[in-house]
Parts: sequence; C-alpha cells; structure tokens
Amino acid sequence: MKERGVLLPIFSLPSKYGIGDFGYEAYEFVDILSENGIEYWEILPINSCDGLPYSPISYYALNEEYISLDKLIEDKLIDSARKRSVKDRAIHSDFKEKYYQEAFGRFKKISEYKEFIKNKEIKKYAEYREERSKNSKEYYLFLQYILYKQWMELKNYANSKNVKIIGDMPAYPPFESAETEYNPKYYDFKFEAGTPPDYYNENGQKWGSYVYNVKNLKKDNYKYLINRYKYYLTLFDKVRVDYFRGYDSFFKIPFGRSGKEGEYQDGVSYEFFDALLKEETIRKEDLIIEDLGDIRDETVELRRHYGFTRQKILQFAIDLYRRFDRDNESENVVIFPGNHDCQTIYGWYKSLSDENKENLKRFLSNNDCNDINVNHGMMQYCLKCKAKLAIVSVQDIIGLDDSSRINLPGMKSKENWSWKLNDFNSFRERIGDFSC
Repeated sequence: MKERGVLLPIFSLPSKYGIGDFGYEAYEFVDILSENGIEYWEILPINSCDGLPYSPISYYALNEEYISLDKLIEDKLIDSARKRSVKDRAIHSDFKEKYYQEAFGRFKKISEYKEFIKNKEIKKYAEYREERSKNSKEYYLFLQYILYKQWMELKNYANSKNVKIIGDMPAYPPFESAETEYNPKYYDFKFEAGTPPDYYNENGQKWGSYVYNVKNLKKDNYKYLINRYKYYLTLFDKVRVDYFRGYDSFFKIPFGRSGKEGEYQDGVSYEFFDALLKEETIRKEDLIIEDLGDIRDETVELRRHYGFTRQKILQFAIDLYRRFDRDNESENVVIFPGNHDCQTIYGWYKSLSDENKENLKRFLSNNDCNDINVNHGMMQYCLKCKAKLAIVSVQDIIGLDDSSRINLPGMKSKENWSWKLNDFNSFRERIGDFSC
C-alpha cells in the first residue's frame, strides 16, 4: 500500500491557549494518524521567527510559542494556566510569557540542560535575543531547552506509533537574524533574494533576505550549510528542502532596487551535494525537494543526478483538457492535492469555470476516481498514482473552503499562518476517506 501523510502545522493544532503547541493535542493527533495507518506528519517550519515561518531568525532555535503550558504544569514548573477561548485562528502574542517567566524562576539546571546549551548556535541565538529584549541570555537558553525537550519527546512518541515527521527547511533567513549577524561571511549584503518580473509581479518579488556568498561557502567546504542539514535530521525524520532551484542558480537583486535589475547567479550545485552526501548521517532518501515553479533544465538534471524525491502538486499538474495518465508518472515523487501555499481542493474547485469543473470530474472518472465528492476523488487519485507518498492537508480531508487556507503567497494578510482546528471531531470522521 502507498505511504500516506497528513499536513498540519503545529500552530493549527487545537489548543485551549490560543495556538497549537507541543502539548497533549499534538499527541492526540499522532494517535489519530497511527490508528488510521498514516505514516507521516508534515509540520512545516518550526524555527523561531517573527511571524513568517519561512523566515527563520535561527535555523537551530525553535519557535517559543510552541512550548506546552500543560507540559510545564506536568513538570511542576508552573502551577496552572488560564485558558484562552479562541476559534478558527491561532493568536500569535505574548500570552504565555508570564508562565515562561514563572517556569524559568523555578527551573533547576540539570545535567541534560548543561549538555544542551553547549550548542554554539543556540548560544548565538540567545545572545541575539538578549540584545533586543529586556530578558537575559539565560532565559532564552532555558526556553530553547524546554522547546527541544518537549519536541523530542513528541517526535519520539510519534516514532513509537510508527508516525514519521517531515519538517521544512526554509531557504533564507531574514535581513535581521542571528544567522546573518553571527555568520556574515556567508551572506552577500549587496544583494537581496527574490524572483524576476513575471505576469503577476511586474517588478519581480523581493523576499526580505540576503543571498548567500557562494565563494565563502565553498571556501569552508560548505560546513555552514552541511551542519544545518545534520541538525535538521536530528529534529525530523525527513526534511523538505525549500527552493531547490536556488541550489542550482538563484536570483539576486541589487539591494534597494527592483527585480527588473536582478540577475541569476550559479548556486552551490553539485559540489555542495557531493560534500553533503558524504556525511554518514545524511541520506538522499531523507530529503524531499521543493522544485515547483520556474525550473530550468539544469535544475532538473541536478535533482535527477542525485535521485532526490521531488514534489508534485495535483492542482498544478492536471491538464483539464486531456486525459492525464497516472501510469506515466515517476514513482520518486511526493504528491499533494495542494500544499500550504495553495487553495484548498474545495476552494480550487469552486474557482474553476463550469467547463473545467466538468473536465475535472471527467479526469477523475477516467482515472477510476468516481466518488461524487471532489475532495475524495482527488485523494483517491493521489493514492492510485505511482507516486510513493501521498500527503493531504487536514483542510482537504475535512473538505473546507479557501477561508481555511494556510497562506496566500505574496499577500500580507492577518489570516496567513493562523488557521487552526477547534477540535479533532470532523477530522476523525473524515480521515477514513484518505484510504484506498
């Protein structure tokens, strides 16, 4: 049977404290996946950030919002915590801060903690945060220790239930970050990362990140990037690598200019991946390549050379004007009806013309996916095609519309990175649809 996975960010978990975290609801979600034979949980990035998960302040520090207050109570670091009534949207705020301070005041520095804070990258992050807040470096070391402890307990529990975790590795940190402050030689401060002009953006896109200094990365045998990969594969069972195109060639825009004045530069390419895959703890099977969008032939050849698993988004892959033959698809693919940047299946279907709605139904019928429910039909297709792993978002399993999207790329919205479940009832009822 094909392997199956479910996409749900941590912040989208049900919670009585306003935002999903590493607490009991996460364990309950793992139990539901395990009971239904789901092998993977994709969680998106969990790095410390300022509201944008794909712009990590540090590649090593985790998001402090994900500390479970229930776990702090269990560990007797706090006495209790006030519940917070919230529906449909996670609240990113400092609501938990007073409880963290209480826990910090009670915490005793055990040997496990002393070993954890030997991590130089965690120390750099704590120093970075201390410089920009009223709190001490020791406070942030404490928070990161609690996060790491709670996360690894959750991951180990998931693994014990035969559920593996897929975590996302963002492409670039933001301008202001521990990464750029403590590793300046690996970034080129004269250029900003982004994309060239296209049909949707006449001036291109700018991502609020510096590009990498390829020359200096190479000079140090790519250790800066390799260490990141090694750490991620201790946190997760598989890593989804964002913006694979950038490893082949990346777009750089002179700082303060528009994408019209940018150009492509060769990336770290084969030399980097040769060095990466020599590491004993790195296996190509544990990497999932995000190669969506404007991909040149050289990028495809780079992926094929190493046999990396790639993604396919069904909403983009279907040609509604011809039969799409699943038997011609590659097996080395993870297929999604849609990912975190896409419309939900139901939202996408509603946005189609009447003609394309009929074409979609015909496409599904031609591929023996005859369920009257379009969501179910798309999931059936993902399970029947050759791709080795099918991943479906919780929203698509339940059958929600675009008001439940995770993100609208390129648009500033308070609804980005905030959708959450109120409970697991509907998910429990519909998870059975995600089966052969």
